[in-house]
Amino acid sequence: MFCLVTRRSSPTCYNEPMKIAILSDSHDHLDNLRAAIAQCEERGLTQGIHLGDFCAPFAVRLLSESKLNWIGVWGNVDGDRLKNTDRAGANVDIGMSDFREVELDGKKIFLTHYDQIGRIAALSGQYDAVFHGHNHIAAQEVIENNGKQTLLANPGEICGWRFGKPSFAVYDTENNAVEHIWL
Repeated sequence: MFCLVTRRSSPTCYNEPMKIAILSDSHDHLDNLRAAIAQCEERGLTQGIHLGDFCAPFAVRLLSESKLNWIGVWGNVDGDRLKNTDRAGANVDIGMSDFREVELDGKKIFLTHYDQIGRIAALSGQYDAVFHGHNHIAAQEVIENNGKQTLLANPGEICGWRFGKPSFAVYDTENNAVEHIWL
């Protein structure tokens, strides 16, 4: 069982293993972001993570209009953080940092936009999963450190501008693995 708590709501609890949408690098590509959100909602996902590079505030507004609760971090091209935060609805918690630790469904998770910081966090052996974006490359690997296995994963790029293959990922807390979804 897992429970979600947002900034302005009471806990909502579920009895099945949690599946979480992982997005990054939307770079104002609103059509692809809408498509990813629609697929998440069709899959019945209730929790999402965005790993930065939203860019302009209308991307955050789209997350706010979705049925998912979102946790996020900032990327290197998120210009007006104040305006982005103002556009975030009650279901969007970007925080104030470029990285953060969260616990979801009993999994200790590290979030960052930056691939090098993500790798260092995974190598520390302190987390069940580490998610990052920045290089736009969809990938996952398991890092072992003193008998502890940490999933290190990048959902790829929502925008599709760098490699022409827009993608996001769905994290399964029970398997501690991601499935990449191509738009």
